[in-house]
Amino acid sequence: MTENIDHIAGLIGKHLENSLNAEEKNALEEWLHSSDSNRLLFDEINDQQQLTANLQRFYAYDSDRISRKISEQVKEFKTPVTAPVPTVHRIHFLRRWRWTAAAAVLLLAGGTYFLVNKKEPAQVIVAADHTIAPGKQGAILTLADGREVVLDSMGNGVVAHQSGASVVLKNGQLVYDPANENASGIQYNQMTTPKGRQFRVTLPDGTKVWLNAASSIRYPTAFAENERKVEVFGEACFEVAKDASKPFLVNVNNKAEIRVLGTLFNVNAYENEEAINTTLLNGSIKIAPAQGDNDGVILKPGQQARLGINKKDVEIQGVNDEDVEKIMAWKNGLFNFEGAHLEEVMRQLERWYNIDVVYENGIPDIRFLGEMSRQIALADLLEILRRTEVDFRVEGRKLIVLNK
Repeated sequence: MTENIDHIAGLIGKHLENSLNAEEKNALEEWLHSSDSNRLLFDEINDQQQLTANLQRFYAYDSDRISRKISEQVKEFKTPVTAPVPTVHRIHFLRRWRWTAAAAVLLLAGGTYFLVNKKEPAQVIVAADHTIAPGKQGAILTLADGREVVLDSMGNGVVAHQSGASVVLKNGQLVYDPANENASGIQYNQMTTPKGRQFRVTLPDGTKVWLNAASSIRYPTAFAENERKVEVFGEACFEVAKDASKPFLVNVNNKAEIRVLGTLFNVNAYENEEAINTTLLNGSIKIAPAQGDNDGVILKPGQQARLGINKKDVEIQGVNDEDVEKIMAWKNGLFNFEGAHLEEVMRQLERWYNIDVVYENGIPDIRFLGEMSRQIALADLLEILRRTEVDFRVEGRKLIVLNK
């Protein structure tokens, strides 16, 4: 049964892409004529033609993602049910009925959301001649002697030589070719991503690090014989090269330390967030406060460690696939606002669009659902959000949130 549902979901996705072959068209027609409820669901999806046209301005369809998302909704499809009125200003994307959610997730899978609200749209005041573009690939590399190299404007090739290691820029990422055996002394480099930038670096041991906006990592150009140690601020995703003889240590904001032999994990340690969150995708890591007698805790795949900014104890909680999808969205070029409060959303926008957010009349109590591409201009994103209970005003690089 599940395989058949997945197959039908795939056919619906291909239908909207106009990529069905003759055999697939026949299979879809057969499914449509098998029940009235199937036809209702299909018709509701097709009613979204204008939204689909708008969607294509921002992001290309992804057939696999469409199939997966539609499948989740088709499995629950029964009869139309009016969506309940939320107690807070919770935003429901295109969800007039329960089964309309299949159409909603289909559109959302394409990369952006459109909000439905019968109230008059909130006004967004943006300077006509000032467009705030989304963030992009870029970083500042600080060499051992203090020189700064702006990687945004450089082409492929050798950037510098550090303790015998060649620092090479290759297609939007920085790579350290191993130092020769005669190199003397250890030098440190630091990569910093300002607001509106993200970048990737491959460390001397082969470890891959993705840096989110407003983050930094400090590391030696050649690791010591007994350990590999780096310092990180902000948010980063690590894919650590395995080396049982050299544990990999991450100092997080001078408040926590992560010890690992080889694994994939994400650490979020922005100063304006409530806690340091470390999420393990595979492998094994141990995390402990940087100070105190706490020996720390060992994480298993699918777990997240949470260390409060002013606390010394580490809390562990499980994370499911949807949680991981949200946590790793930034690395995959997406905003994932599933269940996020307005303030959390605005913090992400501050970092990615290099803006300052100000609340004029307090912070509205609103939660968001869904995800969208990080590659749209701020004005387009605000246009999507304008049908909420929030007004916006943009002055230069300041976004003022107006609570009604």
